[in-house]
Amino acid sequence: MNPLGPDSHSYANFPDVSIQHLSLNYTVDFNRKILHGFTDYTAKIHVANTDKITLDFRGVAIEQVFILENNKETKLSFTVPTEHPVLGHCLQITIPKDKQVLDSQFVFRVYSSSTEASGGIQWFEPCQTLGKKYPFMYSQFEAILARTMFPCQDTPAVKAPYEIKVTVPAPLVAACSGSLAGKTEQEHIVFPNEHPTKFITYHFVQKIPIPSYLIAIAVGALERGQIGPRSYVWCEKEILEAAKNEYSDTEKFLQAGEKICGIPYSWGTYDLLMLPGAFPYGGMENPNLTFLNSCLISGDKSLVDVVAHEITHSWAGNLITNSNWNDFFLNEGFTMYIERLILGECSGEEHRHFCLASGYALLQKTCAELKDEVDFTRLHQNLAGIDPDEAFSRIPYEKGCLLLFHLEVLVGGKAKMIEWLQSYFKHFYQKSLDYKQMMDHFTSHFPNVKVDWHSWMNGIGLPTWDPIPHFKEHVSQKVQKLADVWLKENGKGATSKDLEGNAEEAMLFLDDIINSGQKLSSETIEKLEETYKLTGSNNVEILFRWLLICLENHHLKIMPTVENFLSKNGRGVYVKPMYKKLVELSNKNVIAKEKAAEIYDMNKSFYHFVIKSFVEGLLKSKV
Repeated sequence: MNPLGPDSHSYANFPDVSIQHLSLNYTVDFNRKILHGFTDYTAKIHVANTDKITLDFRGVAIEQVFILENNKETKLSFTVPTEHPVLGHCLQITIPKDKQVLDSQFVFRVYSSSTEASGGIQWFEPCQTLGKKYPFMYSQFEAILARTMFPCQDTPAVKAPYEIKVTVPAPLVAACSGSLAGKTEQEHIVFPNEHPTKFITYHFVQKIPIPSYLIAIAVGALERGQIGPRSYVWCEKEILEAAKNEYSDTEKFLQAGEKICGIPYSWGTYDLLMLPGAFPYGGMENPNLTFLNSCLISGDKSLVDVVAHEITHSWAGNLITNSNWNDFFLNEGFTMYIERLILGECSGEEHRHFCLASGYALLQKTCAELKDEVDFTRLHQNLAGIDPDEAFSRIPYEKGCLLLFHLEVLVGGKAKMIEWLQSYFKHFYQKSLDYKQMMDHFTSHFPNVKVDWHSWMNGIGLPTWDPIPHFKEHVSQKVQKLADVWLKENGKGATSKDLEGNAEEAMLFLDDIINSGQKLSSETIEKLEETYKLTGSNNVEILFRWLLICLENHHLKIMPTVENFLSKNGRGVYVKPMYKKLVELSNKNVIAKEKAAEIYDMNKSFYHFVIKSFVEGLLKSKV
């Protein structure tokens, strides 16, 4: 018998019995680097006589399981019948006979603790924080890492409201993906013959049903500053003012999102939490508390589009969710398309089309990077047995966005597309769906519009449809002409004012050079640096692209900057291609054979689990 449930990344038997509510109660122990406590689960029977409920867990120590009745704990039997290197373990709990009645609900409790193998939790020593005084921890559960903190039905097909009580040592502050319902203080003796330590228990409540990957915790020396009528930014005090200034336009994006999506923002507050540069993503759309990578604070708001992106997830992803990770584009492609509608609403339609053109350039670059892994360039993927993080790339984002822009052209414009999106959000409100349900809904809304769904869903690489004639902007052509000046004329006539004050144009300019595939001479590289001072850029996106260009053209003077970059940035879209390039150069003897491994060894304690897994696999394969 296949132990997996309907979701190929979960053991959960949720069609038979599913979780209706979660109540977590955990203490954060920085000395042992674990979370320990219990979770109460409210489960509902969907198929009569279902005698077991199966949960996912990985790197978690299971202690005891009880059923709760009248505030009394009664032990339940459980087994761990199977294990998978990617999916972890299956926790199979016996359901008492009297609870197996159709539609009946019961509550059970699992005592557990995380371990050093809990990949969804990252710990920082005080010396790794900005303040250098207190430790820091945070969770990152997308895609299948909620199971590394506590046993759960770890599939986006299952949504449930939750509450969490997190106990932390004072003066540290906890923040979670919900609304703060209260906090209490108490004192405990942690070590014999020592003074009591004060602890604070924070209580957060999330009333809207969410999948397990959106449960989130962060604990550290956090302060907050108001950035809007319903928004605060949380971070270490050392960057609080910079973050407040950077993200002061948050409310503008929220209002634009409400207008476009046709449903008022459902979550109450919208806060941001700035994480260390080791965070493996640019942002994570945890409800009420978006996590952002602090590397995106550029000082000039040139990277604030990430906030528009994460705000959009308040509808696309958090309210309406892909039911499995094969259809990740339903979260990210829709979000990217609507993000650009928001940016257009705030900055004009030409700016939206410039962002679409930039996204297409990024899609071209990503397809080229994945030339040896073309299956990962499909929109609808088959990731059975594969960790979704292994397949993570810009494909679901940019190819998914391109599909929706293609649909916009087919249906006759943006207004009709927004009309459908609003219908789509209302129809699937608080539900999870797959790509076939999305296609059926579109077809029912536009019965006379013909779409080659098979090619879009299953085709590899770039789609055959060319969007460029439909981009209503001139900036990308101007930028391409500038790139051609460097590619064909060695920068003849170029000046420092070409890209001055416009980070988005600078990023597209560098993408155009990368996508050309043309080799640059050392003289041209030196002249680019002299003209635009790219190595000193405060914009992480510009610097990343520049470093890739230098490595691609064997400009090894850049290596100290590369090493410094990889010691401060752990975001996957930067780290993965850079280590790939370093391994490639070492295989070609352009750099020392073990250089990539040496750089990684110096920084591995800084990187998140998903990044370490990728780089270690890369170094072992040496491809």
